[in-house]
Amino acid sequence: MSNITLKEANYNRWHDALWIEQGSLTMILAPQIGGRIMGLRWQNQDLYWMNEALADKPIDVTQFKDPPVDKLSMGFLLWGGDKTWLAPQDCWDGGLPFLDLDSGSYEMDILEHSSDQLSIRMTSPVCRETEVQVTRFITLDATENRWAVTHKIQNLSHHPIHWGIWGNSMVRRPAMVFLPVRTDSNFPYGVKTFTNEGDSIAARSNMVSQLDDWAVIYCSEPIKFKYGVDSKRGAILAVLPLTEAKFLGYAKQFPTFHPEPYGHGCVAEVFNAEKYPYLELEIHGPVRGLNPSECFELTEINQLVELDAVPKTAVEINAILFPEERPST
Repeated sequence: MSNITLKEANYNRWHDALWIEQGSLTMILAPQIGGRIMGLRWQNQDLYWMNEALADKPIDVTQFKDPPVDKLSMGFLLWGGDKTWLAPQDCWDGGLPFLDLDSGSYEMDILEHSSDQLSIRMTSPVCRETEVQVTRFITLDATENRWAVTHKIQNLSHHPIHWGIWGNSMVRRPAMVFLPVRTDSNFPYGVKTFTNEGDSIAARSNMVSQLDDWAVIYCSEPIKFKYGVDSKRGAILAVLPLTEAKFLGYAKQFPTFHPEPYGHGCVAEVFNAEKYPYLELEIHGPVRGLNPSECFELTEINQLVELDAVPKTAVEINAILFPEERPST
């Protein structure tokens, strides 16, 4: 067991970043940019993608008096890292993330810190476009290589709202991603093709395959596509190369809420970028109707596991994601 340590230091020219270190795992928080986990490292190898062009260029969102209009002049600010969005995307103004939530400065509080426990809260300003406040809780304990992210949204308006939690981790390519599928899915072979995302239709035959009850998404080429699943199991496994003979499994687990509606019809999605070398691991909660002051939370458990090979069977995938379900011998 390794102690959990904290330090404040710059990260790729970002000032006032908070570094969390536990053994081989390093996480770097940048609360001033949408409450992000901006960096994730395993044995000093960067796993998250960050947009170098925006490094050390925070935005004071309070200077914009009309966010839905003012943000159009800036376009899509692709910061990188891990963040919380609101779904569905079809309800975004101008097709752009909500300025206060995605680019605003979050308040950060260290709720607990000992050698084997850490709990940090990052709280957004109240979004002027949606009247939603996002809170992100980052939690680590004595279990090395494992952390939890709890996404919380609260309705601070005076009227009911309808939004879903959308967690998004931008991971460096290449990677092979495994998503669980269901036999009674609403999508062909259990996988939704996002027809409005780049070359998703044309690329599907080459980028998507089936391994029993798992879909395999190949994210290695600069091709824009997006696929998702409506599984009743909330899980994602991305396998990234460390060396020619070693791999790293990046696992996410989270609850699902069927038959409640989901913003994109999916509980998990994978987006692959064309212009930059990253992919997105995306998790969803249901779209909930929230009355004034009501809130909803979604917790994802993240874990890194070193592997000697890419899993080739569903049994091997399940053993990585659900080791507690292994049959006893």
